Amino acid sequence: MNKLLFIGWILLTLNCYSQENIKIEITEGYELSNIILALTQYGKADKWDVQKVPPYYDEVLKYFEPLKNHPLLDSVNYSRPKWEKFLGFRTDMYAFSFDQKGKLKRDYPFNSFGPIEVDKNIDLINDFVVKSNYRQFYKNNKEFYDQIVSNYKEYYFVTKSKQFLEKVVEKPKMEVLKKYVIAISPLVGGQNCHRDIDSTTTVDFPNISKDLILGNLESNFTSRIVENHSLFTEMNHGYINPISDEYKKLIASNYNHTKWDKESGYSGINSFNEYMTWAVYDVFIKENFPKVADSIALQWQYQNASRGFIAQNLFAKKVSELYFNPKGDKKIKNIYKPLLEWCKTVENTITQPTLLNINTESFVKTDVSNLAVDFSEEMNIKNPFQIQIVEFKKGNQTGKEKIMEIKNAVWTNNGKKLTLKLDTDYEEFALIFNWWGIDKPLLSKNEILLKPQSYILAKK
Repeated sequence: MNKLLFIGWILLTLNCYSQENIKIEITEGYELSNIILALTQYGKADKWDVQKVPPYYDEVLKYFEPLKNHPLLDSVNYSRPKWEKFLGFRTDMYAFSFDQKGKLKRDYPFNSFGPIEVDKNIDLINDFVVKSNYRQFYKNNKEFYDQIVSNYKEYYFVTKSKQFLEKVVEKPKMEVLKKYVIAISPLVGGQNCHRDIDSTTTVDFPNISKDLILGNLESNFTSRIVENHSLFTEMNHGYINPISDEYKKLIASNYNHTKWDKESGYSGINSFNEYMTWAVYDVFIKENFPKVADSIALQWQYQNASRGFIAQNLFAKKVSELYFNPKGDKKIKNIYKPLLEWCKTVENTITQPTLLNINTESFVKTDVSNLAVDFSEEMNIKNPFQIQIVEFKKGNQTGKEKIMEIKNAVWTNNGKKLTLKLDTDYEEFALIFNWWGIDKPLLSKNEILLKPQSYILAKK
């Protein structure tokens, strides 16, 4: 991800320090930006960018209802195609604090995504703050913010994550002394940004879970490990990216992103770093949470493959193999050369298998005792695999679904054609391959995941 310059610190923050030099905070400026975006029409309608967890979200809507027609909300009513403006407005507010007269002022030259949306709208924002009495709302919720901040580190295994990264990455003394900040808000959804603010400070801007917002610290332990992924992979960039910079020539000559990457939006060394940070997460959980690691790692491999990193499972497997080699020294830097030699060797075999000749727009009448599926290339016909079946009625999901292991599969056409005999009571359903909850994926002959969330719509 892009590195940006930023100097100093925000005033009026909620924070906690630790002996690991970690600061976690909800700043007055950052929370203001998230409240404003939550009040826009896009913020209310979109399912992902604003997290809508009651009662806090409901309190936001109620308190600021009198300002629903304020011109600021139209000015910053961004949409998904304008994601740089949306995220820029949200994150850049971290650089602002209130002066003695209660006006917002920019303290630091921090610009996260390019567009300077906060500066452009600063007069409207200040007007909104005064007319809404925002600062009183912030004070009213200080205890709630404090609770989230104090619980964050334990909930997300922050100390364990940082200790692992410092163990496997030998950082220069200056790097070790850097401050690490996690800036959060209960309204942030679908965002994880990692920024080097200046030569001494790194800030991550992750989302946080519903359970943490509600104070459910005794929530499912496995789900907390899953949720740690977003924070870990952003934190991880601060450790992995500098190593990659040392090996940038080797990466350029051995990693051709056009072979490994299918329209992720990343290229060259940035594409490699995405693969690497996610693969090191797999190493982290295998070392610290071995009983659940394989299943959790696979779910995130589905996720990254769906982003365009089509061989994440293969890449992560190689990283783990090199790291856990009994003859190795468990230092990430030392696996780069053999990993990149391997990348060069296999890159011409990197293709993502897909389903062929299917209708994903409407339900097609199907003989469930003889359901045929064609693939773009030869598949692994030896390993058992699972599918997910989701029930529909009149085109709408009923909420019923189940995962089943296929034991009666028939493969023909050199592993390019699969015939299934399904035992299901659902009259209308989606048959889904390789997505969350499935622990036995369908792979190609070259061991690459079938495109995640590939599906068929069928009816009896």
